[in-house]
Amino acid sequence: MMFAIATVCLAVAVALSGSGRLAGAIDNRFARLIPARAAIVDDLGADRGYIRLLRRALSLIDPSFARTEEGLRALGMSRSSWIIAIEMAKLAGAAAAGILVAVYADDVIGNTMAMAASPLAVLLFIMLVNRLAKSAALKRRRRIRRELALGIEMLCIFLEGGQSLDQAFRSFLDVCGDALPHIAPIQRALIADLNKGVPYERAIGNWVENLHVDEAKPLATLFVDSLVHGTELVPHLRQFSLELIEQRIANARTSIGVKSSQLTVVMVAFFLPAILAFITAPAVTGVLLALERSR
Repeated sequence: MMFAIATVCLAVAVALSGSGRLAGAIDNRFARLIPARAAIVDDLGADRGYIRLLRRALSLIDPSFARTEEGLRALGMSRSSWIIAIEMAKLAGAAAAGILVAVYADDVIGNTMAMAASPLAVLLFIMLVNRLAKSAALKRRRRIRRELALGIEMLCIFLEGGQSLDQAFRSFLDVCGDALPHIAPIQRALIADLNKGVPYERAIGNWVENLHVDEAKPLATLFVDSLVHGTELVPHLRQFSLELIEQRIANARTSIGVKSSQLTVVMVAFFLPAILAFITAPAVTGVLLALERSR
């Protein structure tokens, strides 16, 4: 009986999923019954429905959900469904870590200590995942900033060659694949939006969200002003690229200063005692030998 019910449910699921001989008829039937509902789901997606409720529930369960979401969006994940799936996987992993600690640590540290260590394991797992996401997001930002200056120079070359900004975007996509591997998929998404007829303001806004660096917002403002008001773009892009290069030089100097201080601490902590021991060893040895002889 249970097998028959499962078979019927599976057949209905296959039919509704769009595969099978009855899929066309069923889809047409649903299209006649609820065309408006289907259009709303296609246009608005799930962000305004149960996804919003899931986000609120996950925020109540995990207070660090906002930081996880920010880190995942910085990694280029723009769809809320993916972010929620990763967050649910993180919570499932944390729960599994807590259960494993409670089960296997019982024989080692006792039942009371195991029950106390289980919530600690959950917190440590969540902190570890958030730390990994933040570290990966920082690395991606650094790589995108490093590639952004070269990308602006390429855009300037195309614009000075007489191309419009739309044409420059497309030419930039053709040449940035190998030279700018981190910006290439973001640029590809921008061209896909433009090909679909998305307005320039919205497409460039999505481009800024995918880049997820602070330097992209003023750059997007320059693009929108050029497309809407026809302002001259190349001098502003040159100045923007120069500022990016100067910022990278300043960051490099800052990192060099930090490395110098770290090396100083290492030398004081490890090299200086060895050097002092090497210098004072003959004198200390002579004093000890003199004391032994005097005895």
